[in-house]
Amino acid sequence: MIKHDRTSGGKKIEVLKDRYQSRFMSPRTSAHRIVRKRFVPFNYLSARYDGFTVTEPSFGSDLTHAHNRIPLGTGRLIVSFESHLPRQFGLAPDGALVELMMKRLRSRTCRRIIGMSHFAKRLFLDQHQDLDPEMFEILSSKLMVRHPNVDVRDTPDPYDLDSDDGPLRLVFVGGHFARKGGCVAVRVAELARERGLPVHVTIISSMVMGEAVWTDPIDPDVLAPYATGLDAPNVTHLEGQPNQVVRQIMGQSHFSLLPTFADTFGFSAIESMAEYTPVIATKTGALPEFITDTANGIMLDIETTDAGEWAGLNFSARGTKAYADRFVSTIDDLAEQTLRRIEPYLDNRQALVPLRAAARQTAETMFDARQASANWDTIYDRVIAEDMSQQAQLDPLIDVSSPDGWPGPASHKT
Repeated sequence: MIKHDRTSGGKKIEVLKDRYQSRFMSPRTSAHRIVRKRFVPFNYLSARYDGFTVTEPSFGSDLTHAHNRIPLGTGRLIVSFESHLPRQFGLAPDGALVELMMKRLRSRTCRRIIGMSHFAKRLFLDQHQDLDPEMFEILSSKLMVRHPNVDVRDTPDPYDLDSDDGPLRLVFVGGHFARKGGCVAVRVAELARERGLPVHVTIISSMVMGEAVWTDPIDPDVLAPYATGLDAPNVTHLEGQPNQVVRQIMGQSHFSLLPTFADTFGFSAIESMAEYTPVIATKTGALPEFITDTANGIMLDIETTDAGEWAGLNFSARGTKAYADRFVSTIDDLAEQTLRRIEPYLDNRQALVPLRAAARQTAETMFDARQASANWDTIYDRVIAEDMSQQAQLDPLIDVSSPDGWPGPASHKT
């Protein structure tokens, strides 16, 4: 894994040190001195306090880059985010904490608000649409999009068409088993056994599900049968694995599965593409921004809201039978779609070759950490040079992403 704290030159950039997401939303190498900084995780006191933090005093720092959490005591700042900002779940919208976070976002010290997708940007604009027009303009004038990045290694495709005579191999990766689509993966394996189809599913998951996950039915009996399905002969279940092992398994699979009910992005999808593996995913969240059906992956139909979220999500109804029934029926529908869509590849492995090439091209064009690192450095340089007595003014040639994401996936269509 590439580490951040590699260089000693340039400006001092403090990136708040979370355990996962900021790795995808900051430079993996830099011309600047990147310092991974600890912060106070107030969410340990209550999940309601997930949206803000404080850090130890900064000495000699030129810029702080926070992700999801809004630091309340730093100087020059940019904030990247995955969905809503500020994160105020469970807080009174007119309460003091929300106003404190909003004041920080509106301030001139906050120079950029950076969504990790156009999906995130839509959610942000929808979240703040009822603000006073002047306040809305201040926030939206700082708003831009930068997609996450992954290590795209300079390696050839490990897939060998000539020696491929085994079952079609699918891999699912996700700690939140039901939310990410693990139940769908188990159901696909079950349907394949019933119909005598050569399909093997590898599931890499710590199996977190149920009441602790905001999308899942609360009744444990609803999801229990899918955990039992992990013992099936055409299913391999692995728990925690090093990232390099996970990515090796991805590269050896024919498809990566992400039939998710709710994802702000889907990092396993872009890691799979970096390993040449096309992704089978639902048309939710940011996934349609980089997966084009039959070009570099397969998109499964699912009912969504205008923002792109699964229409069945209803946090307050998770304990009801109606919600559980809809969740299970959606699992069945997605599994049937998946099996129907992969059947043509059972006897025609040659058709996988262009999908694999296009998946890799997507990773190289959109998500390569080397290019992303240079882009982050450009943003850092611009923000550090700006006069903080003036509101931020985005440069449309550098700061503003295309409203349609990128043209890459569509260019693979024939």
